[in-house]
Amino acid sequence: MFKCNYYSYILKGDDSLNLEFNIAVHVLTFLSKHSSERFSSVELSSKVCVNPVQLRRVMSKLLEEGYITTQKGKYGGYRINGNVLDTPLSNLFKLFASSQSFGRIYTGTKESDCKISNEMSRVMSNYHRKEFEIIEKYYQNISIGDILNDILMEGYNEKV
Repeated sequence: MFKCNYYSYILKGDDSLNLEFNIAVHVLTFLSKHSSERFSSVELSSKVCVNPVQLRRVMSKLLEEGYITTQKGKYGGYRINGNVLDTPLSNLFKLFASSQSFGRIYTGTKESDCKISNEMSRVMSNYHRKEFEIIEKYYQNISIGDILNDILMEGYNEKV
């Protein structure tokens, strides 16, 4: 049986956005495939290959947005809430990007005598915002169902 080393997947800085987004896509795809089952955070973190703390942070946002349900107790756990197969990835991208600020650490300062140093942060921040818009638009036409079908077609030749 394959066992994930989730510690090798821990990322820092701006990569945390990509990791949380990826965890959300992975979890929703997995739970959609196993829609009649419930999974604990420990079970899910093992399946998704991430630390349980990272998983719970993502799960709390998915729960708040209504993508999943949770039940406490011996037979509790997380479960998909209805059909999320048509959910565009752009919804998840926005959800996890909104928790991140566009306040990257840019070089330069407004107090500088140098024009380049003075304007670098503003200019790069604008490019970063445009980058976000391009990525969001790209994900509008890709759904959880598309991800699941891509996986199943390659691995099992089965279609959802």
